[in-house]
Amino acid sequence: MGDNIKVIIYGCGVMGCKVARALLDKESFEIVGAVDINPELVGKDLGDVLDINKKLDIEIEKDAEALFSKTKAQAVVHTTTSYLKDVLPQISQCVKAGLNVISTSEELSYPWKRHPELARELDEFAKKEGVTVTGTGINPGYLMDTLALMLTAPCLSVKTVRVTRMMDSSKRRVPFQKKIGTGMSQEEFREKIEKGIITGHVGLLESINMIAEGLGWELDRAEELPPEPVVDEKEVETVLGRVPPGNVIGLTSLAYGQKGEEKVINLEFCANAAVDEEYDEITIEGEPNIHQKILGGVHGDVGTVAVTINTIPRVVEAMPGLRLMKDLPVPSTTL
Repeated sequence: MGDNIKVIIYGCGVMGCKVARALLDKESFEIVGAVDINPELVGKDLGDVLDINKKLDIEIEKDAEALFSKTKAQAVVHTTTSYLKDVLPQISQCVKAGLNVISTSEELSYPWKRHPELARELDEFAKKEGVTVTGTGINPGYLMDTLALMLTAPCLSVKTVRVTRMMDSSKRRVPFQKKIGTGMSQEEFREKIEKGIITGHVGLLESINMIAEGLGWELDRAEELPPEPVVDEKEVETVLGRVPPGNVIGLTSLAYGQKGEEKVINLEFCANAAVDEEYDEITIEGEPNIHQKILGGVHGDVGTVAVTINTIPRVVEAMPGLRLMKDLPVPSTTL
């Protein structure tokens, strides 16, 4: 694209800071602003928050609109929360300011089924303002949807798609550990899942619907089953401390897309602190059959940071509107 892309960080929590640190090491981008509502962060220099031993002369601001009005940028990397209804006002602020948006909000990766009206309104607004909005990340956004679709390219036909993500949660950040219920009793886990206090993984239905649309399939049913706790017979060490036998060390989530009586898309997400083997596996039944297994799996945080950053140029160059990862040119690593 020639000149580097000027980026604003919207959300300076754990993932926002990881993205910001990585962007500082890239030649293709320049961070020109940062937004967060956390009073402990507002007013601080972004360099101090990133703990990089130098000032960046970028003050974290609370008022996004004020920042947008005085700062020239092409894109916003948005990393606040998972749910579209919560992030829509924030995304709309960015669009109104003429900024392209790359967001890690899981529901934004494919909002057309869960929130069709909101998706339509956001799509029309983005087109009107001449910018592009995309939700992405390692999952949803890549491993369990976009990559699976890419692997169907050499197939003359596809009957079923199965994706399994088996990950060692002990390597992940503390907020993720809490989200999957690490250390809880099984009763507490089920109660907090039911009440929405913890969420487990978010985005399996978004991945299923993106795969279905990419393959031109009309599903008769798409369902995500309630997450099931994973326990161990022995004590397990985690970043949250030692978990006694019988308490939760992670979870398994299953979802499927069905045509007629057949489950044609099956997704399994398992994250726990005692995984024997980490891997990401995609199995396509078709002509020909395709089987890919990524040994060791892809680290969730590193992968999310990388996919988010590597998607920025594709979003900036894309036609305006609400775009899915499958709609964009294949991303690749950036300098």
